[in-house]
Amino acid sequence: MEREQGLSILRSRGWLATTPLEFRKQFLSAARWRYIEAGSTVTLGGEERDDIIGLAEGTVAVTSALGLAGTPITHLAHAVFWMGYGPILLGRPRVITVEARTQLWIAVIPKGRILPLLDGTTRWWRCFMRLLAEYGDTSAIIASDLLIRQSDRRLAATILRFAGLRTAGPDPAEDVRIEVTQAELAEAANLSRNAAGTILRRLAASRYIEIDYRGVVVLDPARLRELVSEI
Repeated sequence: MEREQGLSILRSRGWLATTPLEFRKQFLSAARWRYIEAGSTVTLGGEERDDIIGLAEGTVAVTSALGLAGTPITHLAHAVFWMGYGPILLGRPRVITVEARTQLWIAVIPKGRILPLLDGTTRWWRCFMRLLAEYGDTSAIIASDLLIRQSDRRLAATILRFAGLRTAGPDPAEDVRIEVTQAELAEAANLSRNAAGTILRRLAASRYIEIDYRGVVVLDPARLRELVSEI
């Protein structure tokens, strides 16, 4: 993907698309454009790097660095997704580890470009507050899903969230594949692998999803959301 094509995606979708045009121009003006191989670490929990990273293409696996060692994948995030802003906005080391689940194209926004936009004499700090609020919303959804008592509904909610389909549509025209193992889904939904496998097979038999060697394909997100919302 060419740099200008990627920056166009970042400025027209997600958080950055909600900000004023002048902010978008300044924010992306010094962006470094990079390709990342699948399986590579993008950010590491505990490091004190202070650049902000925008995911223009691909999928990443997110793991919290705040929990115990061996904490499973918390979330799968797809383009457009922003990461790495904790150190510069909150003055603390990174609290998540992000790994490339697929090949990625990313923009790296250096500290030297961000600091002038955070100057108290400008109004741009409000844009960054919106970014932090989005992170909070995602964290709240994850916590809420884990509190679902019924195991099949909890796993269905996790599948939807991993696919980027947790909230109501419009749903994509094509089926959505998530690059995740059954073991990872089980851990993310706080289930044993056997219990998750039984539920996945039941969901597949009912054509909610399809299972293959590469992961899970979401066939009917609307019906999955209905399952999650059942009383």
